[in-house]
Amino acid sequence: MKRYFLYCLIVGGMLMSSCRKTEYATIDSPAYLRVFNNLDYSPSLDTKDAPQPFLTMLIDPVLDAEGIPVSAAITGDFLDHRDPWARPYPDAASNVIWQKEYPGTTRVMAAPILNGYDLSSWAQVPSGKHRIIFRTRPLSNTPFFELSKTERGISLVDTTMELSSKEVYTMHVLTEDYEKNNPIMYLRRETFPNQPFVDSMVYVNFYNLSSKGFFEKAPNEIINQVLISTKLRDTMNVYCTLNRKNDGSMTPINGFDGVPMGRIIRSLDGAVAPYQRFPLFPDTSSNRVFTGNMSQQFGFYAAGFNPQNTGFPDNQAPGIYSGLIMGDYADNVLASSLPFKIKGDLRTGMIISIHSGNDNPRSFSSVNTVEYINRKFYVITIQRSFEPPVYQ
Repeated sequence: MKRYFLYCLIVGGMLMSSCRKTEYATIDSPAYLRVFNNLDYSPSLDTKDAPQPFLTMLIDPVLDAEGIPVSAAITGDFLDHRDPWARPYPDAASNVIWQKEYPGTTRVMAAPILNGYDLSSWAQVPSGKHRIIFRTRPLSNTPFFELSKTERGISLVDTTMELSSKEVYTMHVLTEDYEKNNPIMYLRRETFPNQPFVDSMVYVNFYNLSSKGFFEKAPNEIINQVLISTKLRDTMNVYCTLNRKNDGSMTPINGFDGVPMGRIIRSLDGAVAPYQRFPLFPDTSSNRVFTGNMSQQFGFYAAGFNPQNTGFPDNQAPGIYSGLIMGDYADNVLASSLPFKIKGDLRTGMIISIHSGNDNPRSFSSVNTVEYINRKFYVITIQRSFEPPVYQ
């Protein structure tokens, strides 16, 4: 059975309890789209009068004679800055208005399960050529087209794109140049639904989507007089360590300590980065049902440096090293050695562990995208379909 069984139950219950039916228009030849707002607002004397990057996305908008949008074929409203972890499924029961992504919790026709991947966090949109505008809006709960025309902000991005039928797209609003601070739209056509991935492996690829000149011109970060490694060079090597949590501390799993996993390269060209992989059950003592509480630790090293020769990371110059850890990590992990921490699945990080069939929990492989953008890491996790739980 398909994994959105629980999702359907929740949505069905909501609809029945409210005694109304939500109608969705059928979309012929749809494409599948997911959108993130990556614009940050750092208040200063230079930016105090600038519009905050709280956005509305308009697909194929209609503008009046003054250039103000009055309607749109598709509206993604209340688009706030994204969360560090983009979960593999939407929160079907949520009624929040401000969105961490599009479609988020808005009621739209979701993408289907495609080649075994749950795409319910992507929205169906018509394929073909579209005009896209990202416009600023007030920090309020008033829908965009109910705002007065003077409140409908300014256009930060106004561009066109071509979407192919049945293809999966991830879109970002990014800053292209650090000094110019100019927002652009970044579009990536994902390839994971069409790649020959196996269920016994977890896949991950890496992107540096930072602004041009960020590494050279952005200030370094110092906390409590300690330099924190939060900046990446435009090209760095990636190493992975898989840890098991034992008695509150982390222990590398034998054979998976500092394994090379390709490179992370700064680029805004939209090309798909190569996928790396690690086993779903790296510990040979595992029962092959639940992989056990663990974390995935990624180290990013400049050329000539690696986990064996770098020493203490907080003694290194900026751009030599940075680190990200996901999963059930020890509470005493130092910010100087691993400045980025994203929980993901609370027990297993990039691995999805959930009640399925008679097993609670059962671990499943996933496909993950790690994105570094101007001193912050973000992770997108895509899950495969699985059988719903059996309650006895």
